[in-house]
Amino acid sequence: MHLIIYMHPSNDSFNRAILERYKKAWQAQGEEVVVRDLYRLPFAPLLSEREYEQTLTYDYAEDVENEHQFIEQADGITFIFPVWWGGLPAIGKGYVDRVLAYGFAFELEDETPIPKMEGKPLGMIYTTGAPQEVWANGQKDWMENLFKKAIGDFCGFTTLSPLHLGYAVLADEKDREKMFKHAQEYVELFQ
Repeated sequence: MHLIIYMHPSNDSFNRAILERYKKAWQAQGEEVVVRDLYRLPFAPLLSEREYEQTLTYDYAEDVENEHQFIEQADGITFIFPVWWGGLPAIGKGYVDRVLAYGFAFELEDETPIPKMEGKPLGMIYTTGAPQEVWANGQKDWMENLFKKAIGDFCGFTTLSPLHLGYAVLADEKDREKMFKHAQEYVELFQ
């Protein structure tokens, strides 16, 4: 099963169209796909002090345990999101904070992290309004490196090369079709 963590509030967005094409590409290969549409789940993205303390004793909220089951069952995971203010939408950051919790995704020996995701492939498809050449001014490397090191490596995922789809807002239909094709081909990285 392939798990998609999707983060965009609008059903009419370019990100939604990317999600649908990407999902169909997986299904065309006979793969079961589960989409966790964070804006449509009853999922609170705020990690409270109480919940933080409970995770230290492996005590997780019911909605978090539910997400843990999806991650455990997945053969691979893809995050799909727009970049807002240089990173994940707030709901995505909250998902990472709550779901990739201590005891589930990692543990610590003193202050040394012990990853627990054991090489599970993790990819990301993300969009920006900025064209590729503008986004490549350092922000791209910074964000992709953060994703790889602070999430992927820290938790033990095998982080795949991210797919950036730039100029998403003003792209014409021809350019969008190219981006859809790139998203469909991203499936191959998991093979």
